[in-house]
Amino acid sequence: MNMKGTAMLQSVRPGAMPTHLQATDARPATLGDPRTRRLHLAVLALGLLWLLFWYRDTFLAMVGIWDRSDTFAHGFVIAPISAWLVWRRRHFIDHVPIAPSLLGICAGLVAGAAWLLGELASVDAVSQFAFVGMLVGFVWAVMGSAVVRTYAFPIGFLFFMVPFGEFLFPTMMQWTADFIIWAVRASGVPVYAEGFLLVIPSGRWQVVEGCSGVRYLMASIVVGSLYAYLNYRSTQKRLLFVAASIVLPVFANWLRAYGIVMLGHLTDNRLAAGADHLIYGWVFFGIIILALFWIGSRWQEDEEEAPAMPVGSARSSGVRTGGLGWLAVAVVAVGLWVPVLGHLERQGEQGPVRFAALEGQGAWQRTEAGELPPWSPSYSGMRDTFRSTWRAGSVPVGVYIGYYRDQGPGRELINSENRVLISKDPVWRMTAAGPVRVQLGDQAQAWRTLEMASEHARMVVWYAYWIGGRWTTSDHLAKVYLALSRLRGEGDDSAVVMLHAPQGQGGHAGTIAALEDFAREMGGPLQAMLDRTANP
Repeated sequence: MNMKGTAMLQSVRPGAMPTHLQATDARPATLGDPRTRRLHLAVLALGLLWLLFWYRDTFLAMVGIWDRSDTFAHGFVIAPISAWLVWRRRHFIDHVPIAPSLLGICAGLVAGAAWLLGELASVDAVSQFAFVGMLVGFVWAVMGSAVVRTYAFPIGFLFFMVPFGEFLFPTMMQWTADFIIWAVRASGVPVYAEGFLLVIPSGRWQVVEGCSGVRYLMASIVVGSLYAYLNYRSTQKRLLFVAASIVLPVFANWLRAYGIVMLGHLTDNRLAAGADHLIYGWVFFGIIILALFWIGSRWQEDEEEAPAMPVGSARSSGVRTGGLGWLAVAVVAVGLWVPVLGHLERQGEQGPVRFAALEGQGAWQRTEAGELPPWSPSYSGMRDTFRSTWRAGSVPVGVYIGYYRDQGPGRELINSENRVLISKDPVWRMTAAGPVRVQLGDQAQAWRTLEMASEHARMVVWYAYWIGGRWTTSDHLAKVYLALSRLRGEGDDSAVVMLHAPQGQGGHAGTIAALEDFAREMGGPLQAMLDRTANP
């Protein structure tokens, strides 16, 4: 045995490695072949640039929101941070196989279909999430599942580029107002509340979008997620810290808003007035975040080390026979949807809007517009507007129609900036809002009602969306109707329809009675007018 062992060792040339050790320690050819990696990386870089160019309108729409909105200004740094996170783990790439992935191609196609639906429905958030999904799907398709698993967080972090969350403003404004009212009253200060307007003995306060805490929430989620990834390895700890980053800013914003109101009250509005409350708010938020990081650092874990070198994985990595073809499929798949959208848009083009006549019905006759208080909803991007005033008794009723056609970014009916009344309206303030059942001709429809007041008048507004003959008050359902209409090549004709009446001698009950009578008598002619406008 000793002689055989000696002979074996003697048969190996000096400086060489035994054959059985070579078989154990050698990396797969695909892990050590620099040409393979360079090919994948070149296809990835060129494909991402092409995708950015091909879908530049969606990307530039995101950039535009980052530029004009403080809430989403963090979007500018997301991609650089993601690139840095990949770079700091660049040595991990030497330990994972690279291969074209059919799953990645399928994910990219699904994201592309979602982008198409988002464009057809003019839902920027869907289009933008789908655009980032196409970026992720393309990385997955070219580099493979192993690479995506290794760099899952840096790649997924790109979704924070999407300016998403404006729908939270009304809800979080209401939460903030409710907490301020409760806390101020608990402090022994009387409060009179009307909508988002709060009156206390020392003055008036109004809860506006900046008071909602959405800005703090978005910033906290982004920073908290990054902190959790860099400081923890346990999935449970990461999720707990992110959850704390979501819950804490909401409560902190309530305390901030309450503290500002009380500070203004106790100092006779010498402090916490004007821009001061914004500065105090960000200082308070910074203290809360630093406290969260300090507490979270107590459970900090060591950084993850690179995985061990895989063995015998050449079968599932590299450019095998047909691999170049799959790379070509991945490149072609990301550009499939733009020409499809162009074809559908050309089918639905209908040109300028020409309103059909709205005929009087029963006792309702057209009258002078000056009988109504001056007011316009905060809607923009419409192709044309229709306004008229009608009277059949002591209370006049106004009709407002904002008509949309060939919709696109900045020209769509449903977006976060189109509202019946903005929170900072210089004249009107909201006093109540909710659903209302409207008998529109011979059909009962679910509409929305909004009551508002100025220094000299009060008014009730009933409103709903009309999309290709269908009525709804749901933003989401309106988008579904719009996408279905455009997929069928029927165009995207849509409108916001508002009936509004002032409060006269008959009080609130007289206003509601006038609106009900108008909707019942004029509902049929109103729907016929919209149908003839869409299909002259």
